Amino acid sequence: MAAIGSIRKHGILLMFIIGVALLAFVMGDVTKLTNFYSDKNIMVKINGKKLDEEYRARLEQNTALWKIYYNKQALDETETFGIHDWTWDQLLEQTILEQQLEDLGLQFTKEMKEEIAEEMVASLNTQQPNQLLNFLVNFLAQRAPIEEAINFIANIEDYKNKKEAQEIYSAYKAIENIALLEKQKVRYMALAKNLIVFSDESARFFAENNNSLLAKVVTIMPSAAQFNEIQATVTDKEITDWFKKNKERYLEKNDSRDIDVAFFPIKPTPEDLAAIKDTATNRAARLKNALSIEEYNISMMLGMVDSIYYKREDISSDTLAKLVFDRPVGSFIEPFEENAFWLYGKTYGAAKRSDSVLVAFLVVDYKTDGNPNSMRTKEEAKFVTDSISNLLSAGANIFTLLPDYLGGRSATDTTIWVAEHSVHRQFYDSLLHKNLYTQEFSSAYFVYQVLERTLPVEKRLYVIYKEEIKHSDATEQAIKNEARQLQAESISAEELMTHAAQKGIQVVQGKNITSMMSSISTLQNVREIINWAFNPNISVDAVSDVFTSNKNFFAVAAVRDTKKKGIPKLEKVKETIEAELTVLKKLELVQNKLSEEINSGSSIEQIAEKYQVAFKDSITLTFGRENYQHTEIESVALGKIFTLPIGQPTVVAGKTSVYAVSVYNYSEPPEHSPNFALEKSILVNAVVGRNNNEYIILEGLKDKANTLDHRYLHFSR
Repeated sequence: MAAIGSIRKHGILLMFIIGVALLAFVMGDVTKLTNFYSDKNIMVKINGKKLDEEYRARLEQNTALWKIYYNKQALDETETFGIHDWTWDQLLEQTILEQQLEDLGLQFTKEMKEEIAEEMVASLNTQQPNQLLNFLVNFLAQRAPIEEAINFIANIEDYKNKKEAQEIYSAYKAIENIALLEKQKVRYMALAKNLIVFSDESARFFAENNNSLLAKVVTIMPSAAQFNEIQATVTDKEITDWFKKNKERYLEKNDSRDIDVAFFPIKPTPEDLAAIKDTATNRAARLKNALSIEEYNISMMLGMVDSIYYKREDISSDTLAKLVFDRPVGSFIEPFEENAFWLYGKTYGAAKRSDSVLVAFLVVDYKTDGNPNSMRTKEEAKFVTDSISNLLSAGANIFTLLPDYLGGRSATDTTIWVAEHSVHRQFYDSLLHKNLYTQEFSSAYFVYQVLERTLPVEKRLYVIYKEEIKHSDATEQAIKNEARQLQAESISAEELMTHAAQKGIQVVQGKNITSMMSSISTLQNVREIINWAFNPNISVDAVSDVFTSNKNFFAVAAVRDTKKKGIPKLEKVKETIEAELTVLKKLELVQNKLSEEINSGSSIEQIAEKYQVAFKDSITLTFGRENYQHTEIESVALGKIFTLPIGQPTVVAGKTSVYAVSVYNYSEPPEHSPNFALEKSILVNAVVGRNNNEYIILEGLKDKANTLDHRYLHFSR
């Protein structure tokens, strides 16, 4: 608590860290979403547990972290609903893992969670800090010394109810949740390993078969052009029989929709382009003939004239940089087109100016509501400030005075480089022309002494005006009328597609669109369309009214199909099954064809040459290795290869490829370890030891969870 006490003594610093750094984030998108919260219906339920409030809290926390991490003040729909997905996955995983751990006799108590949080904060002083928390600390350290940033995070709970610190607090809680979830995953997977037991007999079988072989292999893809003449067909009976045996494979994890969208991009016509160019030309002529830039701005109601000096490197456009710096001051910038704008303007000043100034500054604070711990009145602070200014003007050493007026900074943080454009023009001009400058804030006076200035460089004053190249209202209305006409003509998804094709209208088809998505195929930020499609009153073949997307395009949508969570009816997946079985049948036909060629005397090398595929000679395969070490040979095929006799070319099939193989020899398996301990460990790792297996286990648990997800009813945009 001593550290937090130190911070509290310096209310100015706290205001500097939080007030300045975070005010831009406070009014973010999460506040907009709260308008759509509703307690009338359950929004989220996992295995019978209502989690509405938990979801909302995490959404706010994850949004805060996202904004800080990606330096965003506002989020678009794609980002917002990406955070929704992230939040749902976190909450689902954590709820399931906590239930699983509880069933295994282990609960993460409040004390355990606090310990994990403490370890996370303590890691900041190690060589391997928590990466997200370290990022947050470095974000704060841009505004204050690193020691104080760490102290602030270490005592973050003291700021739980402080409005000005809410964004940082929320981001911290998001990181804390992530750290806890990772610990729970590690603990569960460790327990899962310990619960999996292989008998001595199974370990012995593995040990006896854990040998290696040397072989030559050719991999054939049945989908290759060389096999286009082989056509496979599937009967309805085969499809039905397959579905009966493999229903679980087609389980729908979520309710979804197939949505067709005809869209009409809103773009300027040639007439619009000509009108915009004429406008830019006419206004440029008016500027050229104006008595002054100020007179032009007043007549056009454009506000104050930009009076900021720029060096060449400050101008991102090469074209504009040349027009500003390669011609005399006062030159008129004729209209030119760039980045969907017509631009014109004028240069009106030049100077050689330092690009930044090194200053040391003292802080003389006084008592206010925001800084209640100061011992000075404002009048006393003004007197001290004037006295310090006089001392410095007389030649006093500012660094001698600094320890008493650090304003919350550390003793090593005594100077700062002030760059042009980073502060107000008037303040920067004062630092350029004066060696001593005082400035008043709401709770303190600052005294700056200039120590050094960078070498002056050529800078210019200029104004640039823009005319956006955009469509006219008439164009927008004409395009909207086209969309309305298509909507009026279409009474089904199929008709929408047919009429759109006849008129040359662009269409996208979204497959398996879930309720919390924000895009349909290549169309971004189309929440309105998805909300419409999931309205309980909307059925298959419904055609929407005309939608508008941020004045970028109009759209008419139709629901082609709806899919319910659970095992679907055969009709819903018949085409999918037919495609799968066709691939399997073709795989079998290609295998038979290659087997006939091998049986007729063709060698492995001849097969490779005939079908123009790679021939791999003398490759080593080991039964107990990971898949990636088997030169991309599928596990299904690998098991078959280890049963082949030596020297007999054979064709075996995997799931997607066919392999022509000839085995040279088998090596003897290594001696087994005492009590088969090593072999059992290998088998356990094969089941739960790798990240991909852990992912599969977790996904399996999530698939079995009983979930209710009605978030789309609460977050309608």
